[in-house]
Amino acid sequence: MLAITPRGAEINLDAARPMDAIGVARTLLRTNRVTTLATLDPGGYPYSTVTNLIVEPGGVPAVFMAGLSIHARNIEADPRVSMTVADSRTDVMVTPRLTLSGRAQQVPADETADLKARYVERFPKSKLYLGLPDALFYRIQTQAVQLNGGPAQNANSVTPEDLLIDLDTASALMDEAPALVASLNENDSATRLATSAGAGPGRWRVSSIDPEGIDLSTPSDLARVWFASPVITRQDFNSALAELIA
Repeated sequence: MLAITPRGAEINLDAARPMDAIGVARTLLRTNRVTTLATLDPGGYPYSTVTNLIVEPGGVPAVFMAGLSIHARNIEADPRVSMTVADSRTDVMVTPRLTLSGRAQQVPADETADLKARYVERFPKSKLYLGLPDALFYRIQTQAVQLNGGPAQNANSVTPEDLLIDLDTASALMDEAPALVASLNENDSATRLATSAGAGPGRWRVSSIDPEGIDLSTPSDLARVWFASPVITRQDFNSALAELIA
C-alpha cells in the first residue's frame, strides 16, 4: 500500500509554472521550526498536533514528544505518520507546502545526544523539558513526498531520496563539523551567510554544516545556504564558503 495514493488525474505539466521542486522541498524542510504531525488514533480517526521540528545533517526529520502524549501512544500502536511544513507567515494556499508520509521510529535513549544538542540549538527553552523521564525522540522514515507549490505548481516528482544528503563520502568533513561551526560563530560569518541566503536581519548563528550547505538560526527564524555543488573535504568547504561570503 502506498503512503500517498496518487490522484489518478492527468496533470498537464506544460501548463505549470517552472519550479525547482527538489530545491523548494529541501529548503522548506530545513527552514521550518514547526510541523503538523498526524498520527492514527486507535478509534480510526486521524489525530493531528503541532510540534517542533529538527532535521539531521543527512536530511532526516525528527521530533520530540513526551511518552504520555496522545501522539506518542498512537505511534506505539501504529507508527504510520504524516507531517506538513509551510511558511505560516504567508497565505499558504499560494505558497509551497510539503507533506511527508512514512513511519516514526523511536530513537534509543543512548543515541539521542546529537539530537538533543541540535534541538536545544534550535529551541533553547527545551532544556526545561528534554530532561523529563519520558522524553522521546522519533525519526521520520519518509516513504512518500507531496509538494504543493501553489497554483499550477503541484509536484509529484520529488522522492524521499531527494531530501537526503550523503554523509558517508564526507565523513572527514563531518568529523570536523563541530569545530567548523564554532569557528564560524566566532566572527561575522553567520550574518554574511544570512545575507547571502536572502534572510532578514537578526542574531544569526551557524547551527550546523553538511556536504551540501549550512544551516543558520536566530531565536525565532531559520535559513539555509546551499553550496553550488557538494563538498567532501575541509578544503572544499573553505572554497565554497569563500564564494558565499565574498
